[in-house]
Amino acid sequence: MSNAQISSSFPREPKLEFLKQITKDFSSEREVGHGPFGVVYKGILQNGQVVAVKKLVPTSGVHDRRFQNEAANLQILEHRNIVKLLGSCYHTERKLVEKNGRHILSDVQEKFLCYEYLSNGSLDNYIYDELSGLDWNMRFKIILGICNGLHFLHEERSEAIVHLNLKPSNIMLGDNMVPKITDFGLSRLFGEEQTRILTQNVVGWIGYIAPEYHYRGEISVKSDIFSLGVLILEIVTGLRRDLNSRDISSKLLIDRVSKNWTKKSHVESKYPSLEEQDLLQVNRCIELGLNCVETDPKRRPDAGSIIGKLRGFNHEASIHRIMENKLQLTNEFPREPKLQYVEQITGNFSNECEIGRGSFGVVYKGALQSGEVVAVKRLLAVSQTNQDENFKNEVCSLIDINHRNIVKLIGYCYEIQRKLVESHGRYIFADTRERILCYEYLPRGSLDKYLYGAFHELNWNTSFKIIQGICQGLQFLHELQRPIIHMDLKPGNILLDDNLMPKIADFGLSRIFGEEQTRTLTSNVVGSRGYMAPEYYYRGEVSTKSDIFSLGILIIEIVTGLKVDSSTEDLSSKNLINTVGKSWTKMPQIASNYPTLEANCLQQVKRCIDVGLHCVRTNPTERPSVGEIIGRLDGRSTYPSNR
Repeated sequence: MSNAQISSSFPREPKLEFLKQITKDFSSEREVGHGPFGVVYKGILQNGQVVAVKKLVPTSGVHDRRFQNEAANLQILEHRNIVKLLGSCYHTERKLVEKNGRHILSDVQEKFLCYEYLSNGSLDNYIYDELSGLDWNMRFKIILGICNGLHFLHEERSEAIVHLNLKPSNIMLGDNMVPKITDFGLSRLFGEEQTRILTQNVVGWIGYIAPEYHYRGEISVKSDIFSLGVLILEIVTGLRRDLNSRDISSKLLIDRVSKNWTKKSHVESKYPSLEEQDLLQVNRCIELGLNCVETDPKRRPDAGSIIGKLRGFNHEASIHRIMENKLQLTNEFPREPKLQYVEQITGNFSNECEIGRGSFGVVYKGALQSGEVVAVKRLLAVSQTNQDENFKNEVCSLIDINHRNIVKLIGYCYEIQRKLVESHGRYIFADTRERILCYEYLPRGSLDKYLYGAFHELNWNTSFKIIQGICQGLQFLHELQRPIIHMDLKPGNILLDDNLMPKIADFGLSRIFGEEQTRTLTSNVVGSRGYMAPEYYYRGEVSTKSDIFSLGILIIEIVTGLKVDSSTEDLSSKNLINTVGKSWTKMPQIASNYPTLEANCLQQVKRCIDVGLHCVRTNPTERPSVGEIIGRLDGRSTYPSNR
């Protein structure tokens, strides 16, 4: 059973008897952890599913309805880097208790929180011991995940949640070692002063506490940033702060890192197998960690800027690796392979090697001797004048195009062979032309395989990144010195790499086939119906705004999960556009379709719908440019609302 299923089936306010039953009356054999706020037990449900039950320490903190209200607010929180709170229990019972040497009847409150159970345990079990537990890539992903979770608590809520107890044992590890922050929001349940008293006397907390919080009780999101900095330094270096000292704010650890880990030679000696880009990544994390533990809270960065620096660098490193791999493949693969070579790697264009077909030809998988795979597109034979020189000239310009959101063209083949062919009932010798394009191979296939249905394949963040990536690829094509108009933009022509990064395929084929031939070929293909701008289909008018119309339909499909009806003569998707205009333009409609999204993500959805509907306006001059679309999606610009 998934966590979503547990969440929906687990009672939001379970009774004490139920919790006793699933924890064997809170027996010591079911105890899995304890901290300043209470003891955690493993709870086993009747269906075999496991939950974590935290029995909170009795304090003079918040009581009764406020506890339930705060717990209910925390239960709403949904984020992949936050441990899911499933339910809470507040139980009051009249008991005989000892007070000042006498036994009296008194109301005794018991408070419990129930969380998803994560069998990998907490981060402190993995990050020490001479870096033996986790490799660098995993450590970096854990750092980024913790930052994402903290950003959600600090900046993606209407009211920030300050954790006040961020440390390795409060970072749980889910499937694939995805980090999840736990014990968030407990300061609201116990009150800030009670939280400070409870935590400052716990050995496990020493070293992570911001000096201004410990000594003066000053609380802000920057208190958590200090703790995050210590965490980052520990994850990167594998060093552990001194548990036995009163080094409340990890001064010894920070000094040690500043002295040794800011030197390139020291980093290389600790991570001897890392490439240059990864070593720079380690350095970036050290710099950010030290920035987070500045004594002056104002000088510490916020979670958002930390993520920006980590992602920006990671993005650069990833791009560097991708381009290196492409370069290696490009260098290995012949720029102008012979037909015999292409036949050899595709099994003579065998059916077993066929992986797709579209408006312009059939695509085959080509297996090289090195084990690398390429995609080989065998273009349709069409009658065209001056095609020899035109084909070569156009392909040579396309082969030099490099962009992360464009499928890389790595080679081409053009050969004329004299063959015996049938013509008007007779067999004659004639020149036949083979035109072949060779591309990088993307095993995840095209976007249409992931797009439709009840959003099973893509979550909103991934969908939004795909939209942004397609727009960036199209902007690149449109803003070249000699712009490339795609003329057949559709989900089947958006391929996805291993990280679900979108890449536009079949770009530039309109130059090879000619605009009129392209129009004839695509308008008769079912998969292209519904994406064609009306002025292009009916009047043959071609401009970058033709692609913008297709982009608008694509955005609408990605956001709504609705599918173009390609079986009808509705070539410009009028029915789809009308449906979206009626059912997706108001925020309550969007919220009902994306019930788990936070307000900022719902705003993103609305911006995408607005952009999509602007792109599909009948008058091409009213459609935005792709640059304007990117600005609008990023929230940097706006234009009048849809009419």
